[in-house]
Amino acid sequence: MTRLYQAEQQTLTLGFVPLLDAAPLIVAKELGLFAAQGLDVTLQREASWASIRDKVAFGVLDGAQMIAPLPLASSLGLGAAAVPMTTALVLSSGGNAITLSTPLLQQFDLDTALLPCPLASGKALQQYLQQVPQRQQPLRLATVSPYSCHHYQLHYWLSTAGISARQVEVIGVAPAAMAAQLESGAIDGFCVGEPWSSLAQLSGHGRIVTSCDQLWHNWQEKVFAVTTEFANSKPQCHLALLTALLQACHWLHDVQSNSDKTVQLWHWLAQPQYLALADSGLTSSRLFNPVIPQAFFGAALNMPWRSQGAFMLQQMRQLQQWQGPLNHPLLQQVYRPDLYRQVAANLGFSTPATDSRLEGDGGLNGDGSRFSDGMLFGMQA
Repeated sequence: MTRLYQAEQQTLTLGFVPLLDAAPLIVAKELGLFAAQGLDVTLQREASWASIRDKVAFGVLDGAQMIAPLPLASSLGLGAAAVPMTTALVLSSGGNAITLSTPLLQQFDLDTALLPCPLASGKALQQYLQQVPQRQQPLRLATVSPYSCHHYQLHYWLSTAGISARQVEVIGVAPAAMAAQLESGAIDGFCVGEPWSSLAQLSGHGRIVTSCDQLWHNWQEKVFAVTTEFANSKPQCHLALLTALLQACHWLHDVQSNSDKTVQLWHWLAQPQYLALADSGLTSSRLFNPVIPQAFFGAALNMPWRSQGAFMLQQMRQLQQWQGPLNHPLLQQVYRPDLYRQVAANLGFSTPATDSRLEGDGGLNGDGSRFSDGMLFGMQA
């Protein structure tokens, strides 16, 4: 493809956490899409989202795959010193799941035919906790970061099931450590991105009780983010990165139904510098768990919706992480749909005409978001 931009910086280091939805960065590297835009990109594996955030903030990384709420949390100064960040591209939707330990599930009656189902599993857990108030300690569940969709989706599931905050303890665990922590009994369950839920289930140490796509359907999960200073001072480089990554997302759009692509992707992900899947038991045929929907491309999917940013602010407010208006001015800085439209138009892809939408109504073409309890959310809320 013709080079579209004259990047102010050609040599870059981008960060990722070893998860299946790091695929757009890995595909852009391995297919030569970064190189086609004149970029010499090194991908650097990081253990945690805190490490990703801090290294982008301090310029050790030029940009990174991030959990969707993290650019907003960083800009607000939640969990660390405030560093304004910007995202102009959603890399993936779905891919998260809530998994409970096998010993815990054996303690209460849950018809496995109903799994994974957020309403059935949540209600069964709620009834179990009501019946055993003598538990010596709260149920211990883990998420990858307090400023993640995982964290908010887990709390959403608990709240919908009528499980109170005092009945559970939610702690932070790095994604790659989740399965081992579950096996050791240090935690009773977790919410994490793939492949860690599938691997816990394959090992027999846990069982997926709901995909988070069932809780929040068509919701942004991973985004590409840079500091706002980088986006403003190196606009051509930023657009070149977005171009390569959106092309990678497009390559991935049919990967689950295209066996050749699935095998190719598995070989890339299996490499030691990426997800190191060779000895995991996760073969190419098991790379995508049908129980856990995951998608990488679509006009609405790749859109950095400001309405979803406002909903993230609502979740932060409900969990007392932050107080402030849902139409915070930072939404204009953090979410850049204008840049997404520019890149997509140059590639011949369609994009939504508005920056926000009513979340929860499903959309006219089924590409809108939907909540498991039927809630609707608008930015005016």
